[in-house]
Amino acid sequence: MIKNLLCGLLLAFFASDAGHVKAQAAKGEWQLVFRDEFRQKNGSQPDVRYWSCSPRGWSTWNRWISDSRSVAFIRNGKLVCRAIRNMENPADTAQMLTGAVETRGKFTFLYGKIEVRAKTNLHVGNFPAIWLMPQPPADPNPEGGEIDILETFGIHNDTFHSVHTHWTANLKHTVPKNQFPSYRVGIERWHVYGLEWTPNSLVFTIDGVVTGIYRKSTDPVALANKQWPFDKPFYIILNQSVRTFGTPFGGDPDLDYVYETEFDWVRVYQRKGTK
Repeated sequence: MIKNLLCGLLLAFFASDAGHVKAQAAKGEWQLVFRDEFRQKNGSQPDVRYWSCSPRGWSTWNRWISDSRSVAFIRNGKLVCRAIRNMENPADTAQMLTGAVETRGKFTFLYGKIEVRAKTNLHVGNFPAIWLMPQPPADPNPEGGEIDILETFGIHNDTFHSVHTHWTANLKHTVPKNQFPSYRVGIERWHVYGLEWTPNSLVFTIDGVVTGIYRKSTDPVALANKQWPFDKPFYIILNQSVRTFGTPFGGDPDLDYVYETEFDWVRVYQRKGTK
């Protein structure tokens, strides 16, 4: 059972239309500024007004990304992202094809609350994520900052939050474990993974319960070394990937397995009066 550090905020339930919503009030002092409920037809792609396929790169998470309709598609009102053996393109050296979508250049936000309802499968090599990156132009990673709302690895059945900055990643200043513990919540079941982002803190939640906090430092040395780069707009990434071969944590990917993470909805709120 997750130990309660702070009480979460009870959220209003909104209608099922997908898209970017302007000036619609949520309960209390929050207003909904973006949502996607993934209500398109089965087999279709996520709404191109808000989502693009993430580009392939050289990192673990993006090395096998594909724009194939087999690895990112709508099914029964959910966005499905998969990792599957590459049987489609013999000229592609990727051993698997993985699905990843992002809102870069289409929707960004600065401060507010994001919540994503999701579930994934428990299998060796599994590596899905819900996360935020700075909208270009921005400093390179990790100087520009990275906010991981959810990561999980292999068969561990734990959820992890993490923050990457020049201060934490390059200069190796770790976040105290009591601020960023892992939680065993049953990743194969539906959970709402959230973040409340203010000018001074990143507060992570699972099902409305606070599960991690990263605070802006008051130390001028830390701030000069980019301990807090979270003062610019970020975009959203949802993806299914697999670990690299030879990685102890999470295990080797199973090339014959269909990895799958489902995303039920994404909602972003900001406080009234925030632009």
